[in-house]
Parts: sequence; C-alpha cells; structure tokens
Amino acid sequence: MFSPSQIKLLENANVNLRIGDDMSVEKNKNILFVYSPPKVGSTSLISSIRMFACNKFTTLHVHGESMLNALCGIKGITVLDIIKYNKMLGKNVFVIDIYRSPIEQKISTFFEKISDFHFNVSDGVVNTYPIQKIITRFNNTFPYTQIEDYYKNVYNVNPIQDTFDFENKYIMTVRDDIKYIKIRLKDVGEWSVILNKLLNIKVVIIKDYETDKKTIHSTFTKFKNAYKIPRNLLEIVKKCPQLNFYYSPTEINEYISTWERKSTDNVNYFSQVEYEVYHTVSNENQHKINIQKNHYMDMGCTCKACSMKRFKNVTKIMNGDFNIDKIIHDDSVVELKTQIYKRVGELNSKISQIARATTRPSSTKKTKHGDVSSVFTSIVNR
Repeated sequence: MFSPSQIKLLENANVNLRIGDDMSVEKNKNILFVYSPPKVGSTSLISSIRMFACNKFTTLHVHGESMLNALCGIKGITVLDIIKYNKMLGKNVFVIDIYRSPIEQKISTFFEKISDFHFNVSDGVVNTYPIQKIITRFNNTFPYTQIEDYYKNVYNVNPIQDTFDFENKYIMTVRDDIKYIKIRLKDVGEWSVILNKLLNIKVVIIKDYETDKKTIHSTFTKFKNAYKIPRNLLEIVKKCPQLNFYYSPTEINEYISTWERKSTDNVNYFSQVEYEVYHTVSNENQHKINIQKNHYMDMGCTCKACSMKRFKNVTKIMNGDFNIDKIIHDDSVVELKTQIYKRVGELNSKISQIARATTRPSSTKKTKHGDVSSVFTSIVNR
C-alpha cells in the first residue's frame, strides 16, 4: 500500500502526533480521528473524549494537511494516509465528521478569522466597529463561505447511504475495517449515548472553545442579537445539499422557518470576481496566521500531574459543576509542584511544632502529646 519512503514519513508522523506503538497499552490500540471542517463542535467532542476516556483512546483532531504541516511539520502524506497506516498496524481506527447547520457554521467561520483575515486588525479594534459594518462584510462574503462535507467528499468511502439515519442520529460506513462516522451538532445532547453505542465509552459532553468566551465575544454577541439574514441569502441556504441530506424534511422546515422570522430585504453581495480579489488581498494582508494550539479543555496528556487534574475535573462534572480548568501539561506540572511544596511546608511546620512540644516540661507533655496526636491524625487524614 505504501512505498518505503512513505512508510518512513508515516512512522515519523506517528511520532510527531504522539501515537504510541506499544500495543499492550489500551489507548495505543484504539485511535480516534476527529477529521472534520472547523467550527462544527469538534473541539468539544475531542476534549470530552479525552476527559473521560483518555486511557482508552488516542484522539487526534485534524482539519487537513495544512494543519498537519503547520502544527507538526508533517509533509508528503495525507491525513487519510495516516488513518490507513494506523489500521495497517493493526489498530482499531475510528474517524468522525460532524455536520453543523449552514448559517451558524458560516457565522462561526467568519468570526474565527474576522480580525486577522477579514479586517486585518486586532480583536480590540474590531470590537470598536459599528455592528452594521460587520454585518455588511459578512453578507458580502456569505455565498463563498463553503460548507464542506468530509464524510461524503473527503473520506472517499463511496458509495454511502442514501439518507441520514434520523432515528439513531448518525451514519457509519466501514471501509477496510476503518469505521467512518458522521454525527450532527444538532444532536449534541445525545452524543453521550451515540458514543457509548459506537465506541463503548461513557462520556459527558463539555462545552469548549466557544467564540463568546474569546476577546471578540462582545462583538460576537451583538452580531448574533442583531443579525437578520437577507432573503436572497436564505434562498441560497435552502438549496444547500448538506442541509437537505443531514436534516429531515421536518427539521429543514423548522430551521428555515426560524430564520425566515429573522429575515430582511435582499442585499447585493460580492460577485465571484469581486470575492476572488477580496480573498487574494485579504490573504496577502493578513498580519498574523491564527493557528490554535492549546485551545482544548483537555490536551490529552496522561502524565501523573494531568491525570490528577483530570480526575478532579471529572469529579466536578459528575457532580454537575462544569466550572473546570484546562488540562495543559506544563500548567498541570507547575500546579502539582506548587501543591507539593505547600504540603511539604505544612509538614515541616507541624514537625517543628512536635519537636517543640516534646522538649517542654514533663508537666505539660501529656497535654502536648495529645495535641501532637491530633496533629498527626489531621496530617494523615488530609
């Protein structure tokens, strides 16, 4: 399947992606690729699986080859090559794509690049813009923000099902013993059940990397509250092939009706030529390339420090408290060391108290020994 030169590249890719080769370790035997377009809920899915099944699955989150190159320096091979290579090594391989409704995905995609691409300024400057200026720019580019379907057009698993499974809320195609799965963000409340059925893991879905938590959140909130879709843009949405495949007729009617109640007059948007010029100029003028690295709630590290923090987070979630901290290795190590140093300081202080107590006159020793016993008991029970 692969040439010797490709095998070398794939071996290096696995090292760079931290995919282990010790098959006695459960997580090295089970590989999950969330291979999807951006802004569809994939970060939440990855973080949730890492939080609750980090020792069972190696999870990788990719949008395409450019992401592999930018983050890991991987060139000369494709994401699908890496997927098939790990299957060739005898691993259980799952690949998941997510569908998100088109208008919401276009809005999130636009705001992901609003500062560095669309306006070439900082988030703080964008926050000073009139909201109508941002709405106009969004409408101008709306028809050209593509809604990609990795499951149907990237995975190369044809032929696929004629319809989405609206009862089970997912579809799956098995090719070369690799399981390719499509789920919907609309069903996020049922992802736990779906993942338990497909992967045999119990997961609570956590929200992660939401735009309304970023610097641009105030403008994003104003936009969502103010935006009304022009009717001619809504007509484009009605013809969206992904919407008409992944939503049932009833769901489509409900979705379109919701936006019709928030519609407005037609607008003149960029022509194809105008957009191509706009895209070229914006691409050349970008003052930075926005590549997110540590944007997951859980980066997936299984060291002692991260595992302890993960246990703490899971305990809080199971008790209904979703106010959890990110699990990033360097931060977790610093926090654990700080806790250890604090504990050592407390122990040294208690030992000093004990030493002082044992050198006092005999008439006070009995009382003080009682105090010492209490000190030891409190230390052991902490």
